[in-house]
Amino acid sequence: MSDKDSSTAKSYLDSAIAQGQSALGSLTGSTGDKNEAAARKDQASSEKEASHTVGKLGPLNVSPSGGVSTDDPNRSE
Repeated sequence: MSDKDSSTAKSYLDSAIAQGQSALGSLTGSTGDKNEAAARKDQASSEKEASHTVGKLGPLNVSPSGGVSTDDPNRSE
């Protein structure tokens, strides 16, 4: 379930941006900014989860939600 754009650092950056958007939306009363901030926060949470694996045994990976995936053999080329 790992995405090429998922990383812990990117998720923290997106979360910080979401906090700023939420604050801006609160100050200006803009529901659009608040909604965009909530969407970005959800995306950051998903990226953080996707960037972690619970375990790895050879080509097998286990995600925090219990899903099992295999490494793509073409990625090492």
